[in-house]
Amino acid sequence: MSVSDVKGAFQRVTTDRKIDVKDVDTILESAGSISKEEQKAIKAEADKFAGMMEPAAKKKLQTKLGEIDSLRRDAAEVNRDVKASAAKLSSEAGKLLTVGTATKSFGGSPIPDAVKNAVNNQLKNGATAYDVRELKPDPIYDTSHGEPELTVEGKFNPYSQESNAADSLAFKHTELTPAKIAEDMNTVQTFNVITGVKDNRATYEKVSMKGSGNITELYDEASHSDTFARGAGGQKYASNFAILADGSLHAVPAARRSKADPGLILTTASLARGKQMLFNGHIHMEKGVVTYVGMSGRLCKQQEKEGMKFVDPVEIIKAWGFPMAPGLKVTNEG
Repeated sequence: MSVSDVKGAFQRVTTDRKIDVKDVDTILESAGSISKEEQKAIKAEADKFAGMMEPAAKKKLQTKLGEIDSLRRDAAEVNRDVKASAAKLSSEAGKLLTVGTATKSFGGSPIPDAVKNAVNNQLKNGATAYDVRELKPDPIYDTSHGEPELTVEGKFNPYSQESNAADSLAFKHTELTPAKIAEDMNTVQTFNVITGVKDNRATYEKVSMKGSGNITELYDEASHSDTFARGAGGQKYASNFAILADGSLHAVPAARRSKADPGLILTTASLARGKQMLFNGHIHMEKGVVTYVGMSGRLCKQQEKEGMKFVDPVEIIKAWGFPMAPGLKVTNEG
């Protein structure tokens, strides 16, 4: 939003000669990312129309504007930490991607030279290794999750979650390899399958069966007592996935919870666990065959507006040796 847009928003909400609490929501929401210039403009326009502003609206706007500078400072601090750790993380991944040297992924799997070559070549051609902790510098007024609030979004993922590689988020559990998928599909196992929700808690049925080799969208807001529970038919993962800096593929567990932070719904950003990413988005699989790969909307925007380059996930998936649907290409989810 520009300064002129801020002024236009005030003009629209004051056609009835008053500014109420809902009008404040409208002004802040329409601003999008609130830059320092837009912040000044909002304050100036609020002073200009002070006579029309209801007391509750004035208090709310003052409170929200007071949060902006603090959020901007917090974002800057996080980004300083991200920058400070970048060299160490890049060096760590670079060693694992050394061609001709036996190395293992973060999840403990041998990394094929084909994968190393695919990743190294794309990095040399300008692909970005990024940290999902990195934040946008300017706060936004977010109304998408109930009560509106000022917040700072991640640059590469809206949630910018920090998670630990433990429980269902252990690297070895979230890692996708052809060998792991094949073993899961060929082994009879006993596990809980999610059957529904009761009193906001997931319900399960214990079954003995082989893994399905399927990955589709899975989402719920229920709490889970079994963070390793699977979806219908033995689906082990949700479709949210990422390629980490070592070239390994990881997907969010089906229950989308970890005992390390049971109240947090896991997202793609949760898969970073302190490592850099090369790609994130969605993956679908049918009986072990990769049928869909989507590039997250946030990466699409960075690619379009900032000119950033990211790895071709299909090339890396192919290098790992995954069976793929004919003509598989990356779908832009922006």
